[in-house]
Amino acid sequence: MLRKERPDKNAFLQSINAFLGKIEIGFLCLIVAMMLGLAILKIVMRYVFNASLLWSDVMLQHLTLWLCFLGAALATCERRHISIDVLNRILPKKITRWTNLVVDCLALIVVAVLAHYGFIFLQDEQLSEAVLIGSIPLWWAKAIIPYGFVLIGIHFALQIGIHLVGASYVEGESE
Repeated sequence: MLRKERPDKNAFLQSINAFLGKIEIGFLCLIVAMMLGLAILKIVMRYVFNASLLWSDVMLQHLTLWLCFLGAALATCERRHISIDVLNRILPKKITRWTNLVVDCLALIVVAVLAHYGFIFLQDEQLSEAVLIGSIPLWWAKAIIPYGFVLIGIHFALQIGIHLVGASYVEGESE
């Protein structure tokens, strides 16, 4: 028999994962609203005032980058990230639980490596004097790259913990 753990540990990890997912949804909604507002502002400026916002294209590009990373983190939170679906269809349920754990561990390693190189990239970007708007450094907009990978890694780590705690809990056993 598997070791019995209190199910509240699993619920705690799941609630942290869900809480982070709600924060990500909020930021995603904010970013989409900003992108729509900026696109409308560009149209109004161009056709009504015959002027343009020089920084708007760069801002939209970086908001798209933020949208992608936060969307990837949310997909990981909801376990909708890329996975090896064929194994889940072929293998028995007992085995797929462990293959999912192995896939999550490998994904966590990959994400950690990507985050490491993302931080190296960000250090190089901090040396640049490029600005986004006014005096806001452009590297602030690129900070989502390493931190986005960290956020994805946190979701993978939480899901590994959920899996391990859930695997050690057998419902119906008495203490």
